[in-house]
Amino acid sequence: MSEPTADELRELLSLAFDAALAGGAVLARHAQRIERIPTESKGSRRELVTAADREAEAAVVGEILRRRPGDAVLAEEGALTPAGQVSGDARHLWIVDPLDGTTNFVHGLPYHAVAVGLTIDGVPAVGVVHAPALGRTWAAAARLGATRDGDVIRVSATDELADALVATGFSYARHLPGHEDNVDRIRAVLPACRDLRRYGSAQLDLCLVADGSMDGYWELDLAPYDVAAGALVVREAGGVVTDLRGGDDWLFGGRLLATNGRLHTQLEAIVGDDRAWGTNPVPRGAQ
Repeated sequence: MSEPTADELRELLSLAFDAALAGGAVLARHAQRIERIPTESKGSRRELVTAADREAEAAVVGEILRRRPGDAVLAEEGALTPAGQVSGDARHLWIVDPLDGTTNFVHGLPYHAVAVGLTIDGVPAVGVVHAPALGRTWAAAARLGATRDGDVIRVSATDELADALVATGFSYARHLPGHEDNVDRIRAVLPACRDLRRYGSAQLDLCLVADGSMDGYWELDLAPYDVAAGALVVREAGGVVTDLRGGDDWLFGGRLLATNGRLHTQLEAIVGDDRAWGTNPVPRGAQ
């Protein structure tokens, strides 16, 4: 099948932008009365969902399907589609996280975002990440570059891990059997880099790599709606996104490494899945 034209991508990006802003307006309204928002746990006590998540998802998905009713949707909370399930079979699949960083949102922290990604025939095509409390919006379309608040962005030029600021996160499932807690990888990276950050929003971590604020990011146990939009922003800003073996299974594979490209091999050598974690976590030369 033919690739979408630049004009088609711009039109789809405009829709993603409008949908993300609609979700952001919902979050901003709820944030004004955060102490009264009903909060539930889903799966584990750490993993929260609120009325704001669900209402924002309804706004985002509603805007998408109003303008493109034949498209498929994969959305986190199940407001208009089955939670965590694709709504149908179509070339265009919208991947939506209505509130990435729910725990931050519940605690009144500004590091949360609405993320709207689009794949066409399985290939990432459009991504918008809107952080209403920060007043920032990152956006990208395949082959058309990436922006932050309308300005073109590029990844950093840092080429030594010792000079790099790196981000990561922790899975909500880290206490369950068979799930790594990421501590060994952090222990390995920390002495090798300038410093480490944990903001609690995968989408924002990716966007901070894209605009050069951060130099690299990795995380485990991720869902497609955690990364689809932000990963495309990284790629269109000149960065590299892979799974933790350097391959392409990052969207549905659950493990992701994103860097400015110059640091990718260095960081992959430390956090990559080919290492025997828990036995000798710090690679030779990392300290």
